[in-house]
Amino acid sequence: MVRKILLFAIVSIFCFNLSAQQYKEISRAEIKDKIYAYWIGQIVGTSLGFPFENCYVEKEMPIMVERYYTIKDKTPELTMNLDDIRGYLPIVAEGLDGILSDDDTDIELVTLHAVEKYGLDLNYAEIAEMWKKHINRQIWVANKTARDLMETGMLPPETGKKENNENWFQIDPQLVNEIWSVFYPGMTQKAAERAEWGARITNDDWGTHPTIAYAVMYSAGFFEKDVNKLVALAYSQIPNGSPFKEGMQDVIKWHKEEKDWKKTRKKIHEKYYAYKKGDFEAPVSVVSSLNNGLCGIMAILYGEGDFEKTISIAVSAGYDCDNQAATSAGLIGIMSGSKVIPEKYTLGMRGEKKWDEPFNDRYVNYSRDNLPVTFSIKDLSERVLKITEQAIFYNGGRMFEKDGEVWYSIPIDY
Repeated sequence: MVRKILLFAIVSIFCFNLSAQQYKEISRAEIKDKIYAYWIGQIVGTSLGFPFENCYVEKEMPIMVERYYTIKDKTPELTMNLDDIRGYLPIVAEGLDGILSDDDTDIELVTLHAVEKYGLDLNYAEIAEMWKKHINRQIWVANKTARDLMETGMLPPETGKKENNENWFQIDPQLVNEIWSVFYPGMTQKAAERAEWGARITNDDWGTHPTIAYAVMYSAGFFEKDVNKLVALAYSQIPNGSPFKEGMQDVIKWHKEEKDWKKTRKKIHEKYYAYKKGDFEAPVSVVSSLNNGLCGIMAILYGEGDFEKTISIAVSAGYDCDNQAATSAGLIGIMSGSKVIPEKYTLGMRGEKKWDEPFNDRYVNYSRDNLPVTFSIKDLSERVLKITEQAIFYNGGRMFEKDGEVWYSIPIDY
């Protein structure tokens, strides 16, 4: 009798959870466009911020960046990177008839290849194999340290732990793991779980928390367009006691109090660039996940869902500005689709139209070994969608036809 009651209780709980599961519908055309906008948005963000990467630390830039800049725009008042490709990117891109790869997108490219080869549940040994095959240059701080450790035979997550990786707190994972959320639209818990899994290749402790926050926002952003709700949702998923959670709470508060984002940026720098609390001191770095992650949150809130306003604030805020701009721009692309990305950013990079489609649909890989030299951005979006379909089906979603179109019913958890 007791066994029967227990069995009934288990079945009842299962049925209740099944019936309580919420689903949202989205067409294949729309989700594909959002994935495409995620790629294009990230490319725009990183390209816009590239000339000014790490040039502004103590305060924001003296201008609002609303177009691409090159060496020709250098003035005594404007600090730019002129010793490498960063100050010449628009010229190089138009010469190559496409956009160059960058660590904001090309490590996600490797992750895509890894998932295609091993599946969504690939393990640390498998991802380390892919890193060793494809990621050997054009990497920095935590990524570089983790990759060097792999060469000694060490596997993740050991490669990201504090005792092994001196850069465990840096910005790296929040800019290379957004693709996990694109695999899991609306499934925020799974997106956050896999993004954190990716973050621990290079980072540890609160150094992974911005990655979790952005993972939640990206995943929920497929259906939610209110940036305040997205930030609040992300905040709820960060562990208590985290300096990043405290920072998010502050930025949310400051956003309500201050109309000028520059005042909030000043407060972020004063408190979180060299964060101290009791005996705890966060490592100081221009590329720390803490101050850069919070500037991204600031840009998302003050940008109010507007693509151009969001990326302009993200770049003009300074620090490692191309990275937070790429992540913020990718989020807005997912939220609203490719139609919100102004053509002035995608059809030409020097003030004139050069291409008929964004970046000539040409992604030029000069940084990741043993992969094709060029990719179609549209083809990359289609490849991601195939993985996304698998994730939807594996987690209880389905495909159906409505009005002659393919649609998905996706289980959401927020």
